[in-house]
Amino acid sequence: MKKVVIRNNILLLLSAFMLFFVIVFFALYQFEKRHQTSMMSFLLDEVVANYENFNDTDQAFVSSFDQSQRRITILDENGYVIADTHDNEVGQDKSQRPEILDLDQVYSRQSDTIGVDLLYIARQLNDGTYIRVSIPLETQITTYRQVLWTLVISGLSILIIYYFVLKKVNQNLIKPWDKVKEGVIKLNQGKYQMMTLNSPYDEINVMLHEMNQINYDTSKYLNRINSYQEQLRYILNEIKQSILLFDKHKKLMFFNQDAKLLFDLKDEYINQEGYKFIRDIELNKALDHVFENNQPFQKDYRSLDRIYDCYIYPLHKKEEDEGLASILMVLKDVTEERQIGQMKRDFFSHASHELKSPLTAIKGYAELILYDMIKENEIKESSKKIINQTEFMSALVEDMLMLSRLENIKEESYQDIYLDQILDGVIDTLSQPLKDKKMTLEMVKKEHISYYGDPLDFSKLFKNLIENAYKYSDENKTISIELKTQKDQVIFVVKDQGKGIPKEHQSRVFERFYRVDKGRLDGGTGLGLAIVKHIVIKYHGKVDLKSSLSEGTTIKVSFKR
Repeated sequence: MKKVVIRNNILLLLSAFMLFFVIVFFALYQFEKRHQTSMMSFLLDEVVANYENFNDTDQAFVSSFDQSQRRITILDENGYVIADTHDNEVGQDKSQRPEILDLDQVYSRQSDTIGVDLLYIARQLNDGTYIRVSIPLETQITTYRQVLWTLVISGLSILIIYYFVLKKVNQNLIKPWDKVKEGVIKLNQGKYQMMTLNSPYDEINVMLHEMNQINYDTSKYLNRINSYQEQLRYILNEIKQSILLFDKHKKLMFFNQDAKLLFDLKDEYINQEGYKFIRDIELNKALDHVFENNQPFQKDYRSLDRIYDCYIYPLHKKEEDEGLASILMVLKDVTEERQIGQMKRDFFSHASHELKSPLTAIKGYAELILYDMIKENEIKESSKKIINQTEFMSALVEDMLMLSRLENIKEESYQDIYLDQILDGVIDTLSQPLKDKKMTLEMVKKEHISYYGDPLDFSKLFKNLIENAYKYSDENKTISIELKTQKDQVIFVVKDQGKGIPKEHQSRVFERFYRVDKGRLDGGTGLGLAIVKHIVIKYHGKVDLKSSLSEGTTIKVSFKR
């Protein structure tokens, strides 16, 4: 800006000087013309007066002017040269010279005789003789040159002085603007900068003060807006829902981290239409529907075996709302919720089915006893069957409570326990059922292992796996058990010699109430392996099942020590 101001001022000054020079030169030219006419007329009058009083010859008269700068020419009435100061040849015709044709007027031209630029003036005397006087023009040119150089040098001196004075003045005037410019640039970069009030002009100091106040207020508001934006961005990234905003042209304006992962978004998708990154046709149609009808829309969106509850809301859609979001799309991952809901429905369905059979049996035997429809010696047997059914119901309720505990417990009752001692206690409780089926329990390996956990969990784990092994094995078979450590792992293995599990059922035996043989009545609740799976999940472990038909089943459970 400073260079522009100085340049414009210099150009303005040069223009003024040019106009001044033109006027001066024109005035000088007019003055010199008048001066030349006056001077030449005076010289001519003087020569004419001398000629009229001269008593010698014409040649003698002109010769008297040899030492002067004047050139005197005497012509007869026909314009022929009689005598000339600088030319001895006479009889030349000068009748067509402009000064002869236009008497008493000054003319300038180069002399053909002496080759010098001269000023000419002529007059005709009473006897018809012409007297012509000329002087060199160089004298006048020298005067012009002196005036010209005087003006040029004066103009340059004034221009140089004006430049430095203008530079100093502009420095005081423009320096505050440089500060303002720097302050605005810093403010645009998010940095507030105070501008010092050291200008010699009070008006500029007042302006700088106001600019400081404006910069301060703007910086404060920008910082507040940036803080709100960061908070909003943090909140939108932490709510664990995919959020996308579209403008009135259905182009993407914003997406949070969850949406970036769901749709594999990149920054270059900003200001791009939704169909370029949303691959689901129905979702794109829903987006168009909300935009066109200005009504909210809800649908399920599936991606990579996940279920998302998608809500699309209309926001602003006015012409003046340029730059504002027009459509909000929110996708919430409801896979676990839907699975839990389905599991609850399945659980109640299976539980009601499992409870219905023993309740029907108990009611039937009780009515038989009540209405004396069985023999007296059979009453004891019927009562025993009622007790068996109640024991099954009790075991079912106990397993259901155990599952609920594993899924919902908040505070863990962990303590230092010894897994081998818990295993010994479980084997003692199961010794009688094993004897009844004439089965052998082989302890392949049992190490003394200390662990930090809930003793009830591991008691249920050992009991359910061993029970599952002998229930699905024939008599006179052997069950092998291992409890050992391997590197940083605790490993428990149960291997039976039962019928085995078909391959198509192996992935589902850990589900609630799932039975490979639907018609088998073994007294089990159908929740044993489901409990085992939840205990393994609770302790961040892993369970492996290997089974072949007629070759038995091996279940291996491992935990980090």
